[in-house]
Amino acid sequence: MRLKSLLLIVLASIAFPVIQAQEVNTNVEFHVDSDSSWLRVLAYPDGPLRRFGHNHVISHQNISGTVLTTQNPLDSMITLELQVTDFEVDNASLRKIEGADFAKEVSQKDIDGTRVNMLAENLLDAEKFPIIKVFSSSIDGNFPNVNVKAVITIKGEEHNMNVPSTIEIDHKSFVARGYMEVTHGDLGLTPFSAAGGALTVRDLLVLKYEIFGKSQ
Repeated sequence: MRLKSLLLIVLASIAFPVIQAQEVNTNVEFHVDSDSSWLRVLAYPDGPLRRFGHNHVISHQNISGTVLTTQNPLDSMITLELQVTDFEVDNASLRKIEGADFAKEVSQKDIDGTRVNMLAENLLDAEKFPIIKVFSSSIDGNFPNVNVKAVITIKGEEHNMNVPSTIEIDHKSFVARGYMEVTHGDLGLTPFSAAGGALTVRDLLVLKYEIFGKSQ
């Protein structure tokens, strides 16, 4: 009897997490928590005069959207929106988080100039295209590490991208985290340049993000 009881306890302890996981994978709509979600883009100077440039942290901390999880988590849908004018350049706290490559102090004049260039017609054209949209066309892989096939709309044009993501879901919350490298061309953009092209922004960008959602 003791052996049988012990076996039942062991079987129950194994089965419970499986049942719990199945219960989580139901249809739940999460609203993105703008206070907790963030995107950071790391940009680096390039060209013969790159020593006169700065490494920049371009951040966004006012992301909105929804995440709809389904019975099969791989059929879930993610929709995000970012107001272009909410991008911030070289927040001092975020530069510290990104470490030694961003330890150099950037003057307010350079910060303001970088932001003006970023929002201008030649780059993000914020006046004409004030919103960047992201939605998932499909998700594949094995949770928690998946690949999100995303459609990103920038300046009115759609761009297909594969976004690696680590996703955690329960009944009350959703979080997706990731890191990736992209080129300006992947986003339909042309790197900013000055001094006749002798000082440019490196084509390769580093993107980091965390998207938090809460169920209603």
